[in-house]
Amino acid sequence: MRLRIRHAEGMATLSDAKQEDTVAMLKDAIKNAISLSAAQDIQISGGYPPKPFNDINMDLKAAGIRDGDTLNIKLVGTPVPQQQQQLSSTASSNAPSGTLKTLKEGSVQTVNGVLQLRVMEDDNSCLFRSIGYVLRRDTTISPELRQVIVNGIKKDPDMYSDVTLGQPRDKYMEWIQKPNSWGGAIELAIFSTYFGVEIDSIDVQTGRIDKFGEGLFDERVLIVYSGIHYDALALTPTVDSPPDFDQTRFPVSEDFVLNAAKQLVDGLRKSHKFTDIANFTLKCQQCNMGLKGEKDAQNHAATTGHTRFTEYA
Repeated sequence: MRLRIRHAEGMATLSDAKQEDTVAMLKDAIKNAISLSAAQDIQISGGYPPKPFNDINMDLKAAGIRDGDTLNIKLVGTPVPQQQQQLSSTASSNAPSGTLKTLKEGSVQTVNGVLQLRVMEDDNSCLFRSIGYVLRRDTTISPELRQVIVNGIKKDPDMYSDVTLGQPRDKYMEWIQKPNSWGGAIELAIFSTYFGVEIDSIDVQTGRIDKFGEGLFDERVLIVYSGIHYDALALTPTVDSPPDFDQTRFPVSEDFVLNAAKQLVDGLRKSHKFTDIANFTLKCQQCNMGLKGEKDAQNHAATTGHTRFTEYA
């Protein structure tokens, strides 16, 4: 079998793995392929969503590993290399534990790779694009995701009542299916339940982290909210790695990714990469009405069905 190996330094390929090999044998082959010490333990994960292969005596066929699969490798119980320790000492003393340095705006080096901001298209579907990216690595499934929201609202009328939605349920369900309708906390809560994953939304202006599904699931995904726009976060082997190598799901037990995300957002805040949604001014492109703040825009959209807004100074 030919297997692709994604690790902190990049990608490697194994071309001689056999389905009857055990996970332990695969570990040894991977360590040899990426020049790790035999004493270094690693964790192998694969599949979608990625799950660790913890039974080292299981053969690869039973583990579900197939020809052409991409496996993710994480070092286990390893101190930070000396070179990385030196890099870390140059970072701000206030930088979160486990991160090394900000490489450029929207990129933070960690012990396991580079956390990157993946910018979504600015088309009023940015939340759906971001969720599509972190959950399925696909930014084109917004219509499908909007239908997930409709089904979630239909399924739980007590949770998603007229009062919660701010308008009649039928009207909201009709509105959210429009390609230019914004999504927010209601949609993130439904996505968390539907996909069985914690969704952490980090607000650039305040640094606040809203954790949807907190304590309920084993994995988390991360998105960034600027006040009027959502983007995705992904871990890559290097700062120049293409999106094909992105990891977007992370065990909730691993704090290094969340700490790096906080540092990344701190950098965006210092560059004022956010919009004050309580006071920003908008104009409806469909009727030219001037609006102030997110609440005005949401109320206008709910009462008129208009969904195209532009910000102005």
